[in-house]
Amino acid sequence: MTKRARATFEEIISGGRAPVGAFVMSTDPNTTTIYGRSGYDWVLIDREHGVMDELAMRAHLLAADATGLVPVVRVLHNSPSLIQQALDAGAQGVLVPKIGSAGDAVRAVAAARYEPGGRGMCPVVPAAGFSGNGWNEYAADLNSNVMLMPLIETRAGVDAIDEICAVEGVDYIFFGLADLSQDMGIDMLDDADTLVSVWEKVVAAAHRHGVRAGAPLGYGFDDLADFGSLDSDLGTLRSAADLALTRWRERPRHD
Repeated sequence: MTKRARATFEEIISGGRAPVGAFVMSTDPNTTTIYGRSGYDWVLIDREHGVMDELAMRAHLLAADATGLVPVVRVLHNSPSLIQQALDAGAQGVLVPKIGSAGDAVRAVAAARYEPGGRGMCPVVPAAGFSGNGWNEYAADLNSNVMLMPLIETRAGVDAIDEICAVEGVDYIFFGLADLSQDMGIDMLDDADTLVSVWEKVVAAAHRHGVRAGAPLGYGFDDLADFGSLDSDLGTLRSAADLALTRWRERPRHD
């Protein structure tokens, strides 16, 4: 059964907890299946930094649908064609990199909605079940539930956060600490206090406009995060591989 992003997130949040997801970077949809079987709420299928093409993205979307996950796709850049492609394939949300102004946000929102001048209409796509039956109800449901999420990862985005969050259709944002730290010329870990201060400013602005704010978990943002992500499939695999090897090399030896 298809998970409607906004409705699912709001149901979880109203129940008193933050939706927890993970970034999916690999081409293998089994990683998405594992997250679903483990009880995660959502996955971020990463086409910006992940090594996947459209077919791999579609496989992850099918795995998310089969295991009850909300699938969000990070597109390469703020492109109406890429946003439409992800949503037509079955994404329930889109994370758009480097949103730095209200104008950027307006363009992204329009690309995600069925409206004049917005997302192109085509019922013969996976998201619509390859059928135009009940199209008006389907389009209205998608418009009500699609999660168009600006990624705040530049100084320009932080400076314009009030204007971005005031854009109609922006109801969720995500905080990108890695690119933001690079843009600010600081270290992501050593200067964590500075990033937390920026995060607090971003959250305050988002909440003034009724917008949910998400962030990577475990970096000092957790208490204010309305939703968040725990690592990535390949990051978790690398950490587990390192740990297993270290334990093996440091095991007690009996000569």
